[in-house]
Amino acid sequence: MELFKYNEKRVKKIDKFMEGLLDSDSTDEKVRIFRTFEDDISEISPLDMFYLHNYGPDTDLSIKEIKKTANKFINVFHKGLEKYSQKFNHLLLRMLNSESQEMEKHLNILKEYYKSGEIEQHQVDLLDGFKKCLEFELKFIKFENIIFPNLEDKLPSTKPFEVLWSLHDDARQLVKKLISSLNRDKLDRQEIIESIGAYYYLVFGINQKEKLIILPLLEELLTEDKLNQLYNETLEYGYVFMESPKPLDILEKDEFTSEWFKTRTGSLTFKQLSLILNHIPFDITFVGKDDKVKYFNDRPERHFPRNPSVIGRLVKHCHPPKSVHVVEKIVSEFKENKRDIAEFWIEMNGTFLYITYYAIRDSENNYEGVLEVSQDVTRIRALEGEKRLL
Repeated sequence: MELFKYNEKRVKKIDKFMEGLLDSDSTDEKVRIFRTFEDDISEISPLDMFYLHNYGPDTDLSIKEIKKTANKFINVFHKGLEKYSQKFNHLLLRMLNSESQEMEKHLNILKEYYKSGEIEQHQVDLLDGFKKCLEFELKFIKFENIIFPNLEDKLPSTKPFEVLWSLHDDARQLVKKLISSLNRDKLDRQEIIESIGAYYYLVFGINQKEKLIILPLLEELLTEDKLNQLYNETLEYGYVFMESPKPLDILEKDEFTSEWFKTRTGSLTFKQLSLILNHIPFDITFVGKDDKVKYFNDRPERHFPRNPSVIGRLVKHCHPPKSVHVVEKIVSEFKENKRDIAEFWIEMNGTFLYITYYAIRDSENNYEGVLEVSQDVTRIRALEGEKRLL
């Protein structure tokens, strides 16, 4: 089934349908509009979604506005989209789809504990159940750092990915709210029921969008070799409620095209340089002057997710939509020579992280890019006195 063929005429008709539906307050009028464009809607493809005006780079809708109607439109487009997701051939897609099914199975089991309104009687079961939902993070991270980067340069818009990432963030916040609410001595039953409903709507909606749109595009637009590589990358995080499978046997190794890295301060083989960069006690990421990620060191314990898929990705796509404006402001001020450093510190999972962005300039003060450095300074902050002997 051909996904790659862009049908401009069909997309323009669906644009008119979406505009009419959003502008109409009458149910009868909405039904009339749907009937007018029903044939075009039934033929929509996953690729079309990235050409629609409301989901394109020039849309005048904010991500928040898009999210309000996203599920509604996906449900309308379901008939046209579902024929592309009947069967997934590659192991990566089958694993991602199975992961979604495991998540939904877990949520469906939890229904038994609240559908009768007996929240108090099942408080412990619900609390434990929603704590397990924190593992959904494994899938969100895989899509944000592996799947999205490998589709961004093959499609006309990144807006659908930004929307999905924002929905991930909504789910992250909502499950934490649920856990907090269920952890109280006195429960607010109505608040909990509403939060559970919103959380289910979010997670099932995210899974539906991935199955109907993202997974078919992966299989259509990427080669088998690339999918094999991405599958191995996903194993770094694992799969939600699933045993970690074995990696595919593909050749992946560092290549050193020249023997020596030489500067006025000394010389190293490229193998030595690579080992040093991977052993320094902090994470580094370099973004070139074209705003694309060029390199990150490959430490076994990273503070933030990084995968080979990030190489060549625009830095603005490497951050949640809610914080992109901060990154863009830093980069802009670096380029305009208004700033040389930006620093932040946060507490995350019991770790105190010091995060610094440095403007990289050559000897003539020409901007060459940004170096991001993050370091766990928890132990350093706790040091007192002196230690002079081993």
